[in-house]
Amino acid sequence: MDGSSPGYQDDSIREQAGDEEQQLNQSNGVGSGSNGGSEESKPIMSNASPPESESPPPPKPGVVAGFMAKLGLDAPTLIAMFKGALAPVIGLAIYQSDSIAHEFSTFGYLVGIIAVLSLSVLPRGKFVQTLVFNVLFLSIGSAVALLILWSALQARLHTQSTPAGYNSSQSAVSAVWLFANIWIVNTVRAKYPSLNVPVIVYSILTNISCTFSPMITSNAAFESIVRRLYTAMLLGFAFAAGVSLLVFPVSSRAVWAAQLKAAIQLLQGAVKQEKAYLQSLEREDMFAIPADICAATHVSDSGDSVDTASEEKRKNKAKPEPRSTAEAKAIKDTMFNLRLLTSKIYVDLPFAKRDIAWAKLAAKDLTALQELLRAVVIPIHGIGTVIDIFQRLAEKRGWVTDSDTPLEILAEKMEDKRVWNEVMKQLHEPFEKLSTAIDEGLQHAGMLLELLPRPKTSTKNKNHTNGSAMNADVESKGDLIQPGDPGFAEVLKAKVKSFHDVRGTILRAWAIEKGLLTDDASLDEINNVSFSQTDARHFRDQEQLYVLLYLETLMEAAGEGVLRIVQFADSKVADGTMAHKRLIFPKPKVLRKWLKSVFSDEDQGQENNTDMFDAGIAIIYMGDGFALKKDPEHLPPTNLWERAGNAVRAVSKFFSSEESAFGFRCACATLTIGIVAFLEQTHVFFQEQRLVWAMIIIAIGMTQTSGQSIFGFLCRILGTLVAVVITLVNWYIVDQKVPGIFVFLYLFQAISIYFLLKFPHLIPGVVLCMVTQVLIIGYELQVLKIGVALSESNGQPYYPIYELAPYRLATVAGGCFVAFIWTIFPSPVTDRTWLRRDLAATLYLLANYFSVINETLKSKLKGTGGDRNVKGTPAHQLAKHRVRLFGKLMLLLPSLKQHADFQRWEPSIGGKFPRELYEDIIMRASRINSYLTLLSYTIGGGGKGTTGITMTDSLDTAATSGDQTLLDSETAENCGWRDALAVLLANISPTQHSIICTLTLLSNALQSGHSIPPHLKVPRPFELTRQLEALGATMASKDGSGGSTSGSDASVKTAPDNSNMIKTKAQQVRSLLDTRNMTQAGYAEFAVLQMCSLLVCDDLEGLVDSVSKLVGVVDFSYCIDSNSPGTSTSGSARASLLGNESDGRGKGKVD
Repeated sequence: MDGSSPGYQDDSIREQAGDEEQQLNQSNGVGSGSNGGSEESKPIMSNASPPESESPPPPKPGVVAGFMAKLGLDAPTLIAMFKGALAPVIGLAIYQSDSIAHEFSTFGYLVGIIAVLSLSVLPRGKFVQTLVFNVLFLSIGSAVALLILWSALQARLHTQSTPAGYNSSQSAVSAVWLFANIWIVNTVRAKYPSLNVPVIVYSILTNISCTFSPMITSNAAFESIVRRLYTAMLLGFAFAAGVSLLVFPVSSRAVWAAQLKAAIQLLQGAVKQEKAYLQSLEREDMFAIPADICAATHVSDSGDSVDTASEEKRKNKAKPEPRSTAEAKAIKDTMFNLRLLTSKIYVDLPFAKRDIAWAKLAAKDLTALQELLRAVVIPIHGIGTVIDIFQRLAEKRGWVTDSDTPLEILAEKMEDKRVWNEVMKQLHEPFEKLSTAIDEGLQHAGMLLELLPRPKTSTKNKNHTNGSAMNADVESKGDLIQPGDPGFAEVLKAKVKSFHDVRGTILRAWAIEKGLLTDDASLDEINNVSFSQTDARHFRDQEQLYVLLYLETLMEAAGEGVLRIVQFADSKVADGTMAHKRLIFPKPKVLRKWLKSVFSDEDQGQENNTDMFDAGIAIIYMGDGFALKKDPEHLPPTNLWERAGNAVRAVSKFFSSEESAFGFRCACATLTIGIVAFLEQTHVFFQEQRLVWAMIIIAIGMTQTSGQSIFGFLCRILGTLVAVVITLVNWYIVDQKVPGIFVFLYLFQAISIYFLLKFPHLIPGVVLCMVTQVLIIGYELQVLKIGVALSESNGQPYYPIYELAPYRLATVAGGCFVAFIWTIFPSPVTDRTWLRRDLAATLYLLANYFSVINETLKSKLKGTGGDRNVKGTPAHQLAKHRVRLFGKLMLLLPSLKQHADFQRWEPSIGGKFPRELYEDIIMRASRINSYLTLLSYTIGGGGKGTTGITMTDSLDTAATSGDQTLLDSETAENCGWRDALAVLLANISPTQHSIICTLTLLSNALQSGHSIPPHLKVPRPFELTRQLEALGATMASKDGSGGSTSGSDASVKTAPDNSNMIKTKAQQVRSLLDTRNMTQAGYAEFAVLQMCSLLVCDDLEGLVDSVSKLVGVVDFSYCIDSNSPGTSTSGSARASLLGNESDGRGKGKVD
């Protein structure tokens, strides 16, 4: 066909496509056609929504206001800055009191340091939880310190007659105690990340007391030291608690409400961006592949090198991009931010529910709000996946065109583009109205729940007393009901119903474009065409219809989700909840769950991680089935003796765990410096040079992975260097005057808090910068207060600030270097290893997620689930499990990004790290999570109090409510689909099981690093359609007319009534895919399930390809050696990875 086509036809088609693209690039988005009254002439904005009204532009801010806005210095940030700097300054200022100076002597600087580590800028719920554990660990540490010092003193008394001087036994006992304490407490730290700050506090106390132990010669001396340490640290916690709870208190509810407000605003922006994108598709090429598409996708599919992909990307950047590409980028960025914010809302909800607050909404209302918001986020996020659908269709059909594209492919693409352009024109006005309704609905709910401010009434109108002016204002407003007005829910409900009614019009336009309907005919007169033909054109038409139904259904679901939020907000206003505030206490059940969750494997992740040292890396409990190997050498214990043996084996298991290994590394790093304090020749040098601070740096800066260690090492060195400069400026700029020193210390601490808030990845360096400022300034103020002689009474000589500051820098550098060495020695635990394990955990959770979704669908179709809003029913348990898995995945995906960022700091020794493949796996796992979430929402709703989007929930409502009228009305359409899907589910169970098995297999391969088996079959998309078509044919063949003699056929022959029933059922099943049924709810749900199946299977195929390139594929192939007849070579000696021959070392696989 290509060779026989006239050249002028090829040129005309190409010129047509080029003219359209040139017209789009030169125009401002103003259309030339009309669309039945739709606003065709509106400009299509890029990266933003079209302006809704012609309001005057806001006045340009002044220089100061613009500078503050550019830096992000809004009111909450300024309050947090000056609040966070207050506690350490108070801690140092109180030392100017004679009684305080006499009490703490040389330990006064610890008050300010502990005030810094307490992080009073945390929300109230998180701060109180951290404070409780800080005080608990400090109290335990003080008791242990007394035991350590007493036992060490007893060693001295039993081995030395003279009380003064160095004693090796006392030093040895102190060193052993120090090593054991640091090992155990850091093992707990690795096991429970929420105890990070309490463990640091415990380590500081232990390090100071143990290193002072060789100098102690009496019980009164060590009791005095421990008492002063304990009191100073408690006073630091007290100042931080007073600032946190009394100075501009910030409740966890307020933080959660601010996140909810931001989520609402992001949803409003996302709807506007999606509207602009869909409107741009009225003219542009929706099958164009963006230039910034992930290079890893093409690398994994084509095998091109990274350099080639980068070169193509640079070439594509030089080409003008269509507006739809810019809109697609904006949507993807917004959806990414929305996912991150959704995970934060999920993490902070428990703290908001535990908070003691003077508020209006109860804890159960917060949970309901989160579930309702999730029911809006899912369909709006699903609308954004249309971008991926169009790009995949273009790739699958070879529509990534260029100057060498054959005429047939270009003409086929142009025809599909023309159809979609016409359909999008029909969709313009309905979605314009629906998006406006969604935006107003979110605004209405936000205002009623006091999350968003109400629009300010003009002062001119408020104070106007002229009757004619007031009448004119009323006439201008008319009978319009605005967001925030009573009765708005009914208006929104009418708009959503209007979109539902107009869906048939859009489908009718598509049928006309496909030649299935004439212009003056109705949908009932559509040609009897079911997509059961094997012609490729019918398959493409079927895909096209599914995409259209997918888009329409999600749009309507978004509107219904917003309607439920509006109804919830109205109900809270109606029952008086929003009328006045009340004192809300957490229920005992909530507190019990919190206490259990802190030391529980199930919830040891970020849900209870309250400190700001966290780098966003989550530790999620996968369940007993993940990474749990059944012992092939031991059966389960059956008697008391065998159980006791298991307890003994648990001890060795503890010492061989990764947490214990981290604790051992921390103990070795601490003793690397601490040993200097316990040797006779160096213990004086240790005290004089204040090397205990290097041990404290190890306690603060020790991390589990080398990537974090390298990054943290550089950040802490830089932070300390900045602190040295700041302290010198602070000390000399005011000529060593104490009041001026405090003023500038407060200012510099506030600036440090700004970087702490705005640049979370710099937290290690910023915190150390703040601590070093307090340490240096605190010591110099101490000398000014109590004098040089008393300051040197602890064996530490006095240094002026210009000598002390460089000493501190050297001490910090030494501690950071030792911590870095023991992170990578004897073998590093890399972020790349953690990234691989987290990816394995993500795939395992995806398999679990899909399994729960599958069971939910089975229970709904069989009618065995019950009402999910009733506790104890299977549907309720499945819904809770789905939400829990969704939350775990939302925590893990940002954690993957953090590991991917930190691994860049790790040097590559040997071959390069396959970063593109890992990024491809992360991207595909994230997309599968989105599609499974959409699938879960389709069949199971968004959680308690919400519903699914189509027919299964309507049937469940009728069945559980006992409403026979509702059940009869649904029977005609939806029961047919439900019965067909119930039978279909049994037929496609192998496919569903194959998805679960594939995800689990890939998870195990990444976890262990073992190769995947050969010839791994990936489930094919569109299995639902093919199975449904085959189902009707199979049922028709069982009508008794055949000559089969099987027992089942015999029973059919002897029962003519059953035969007729089966024949009728077969006809019904075969007619379900008739285009005349495309307006039915069952057809829409089937389309959504089909599209989700397509997208999941497509990304699953890419996952298999990428994982196989990472871990290899077992090769059992055999080949005949032509040089040696009669001999064969096994694949075990020629296993290959990425097509390169490599030695399999006789193992039959590639390691």
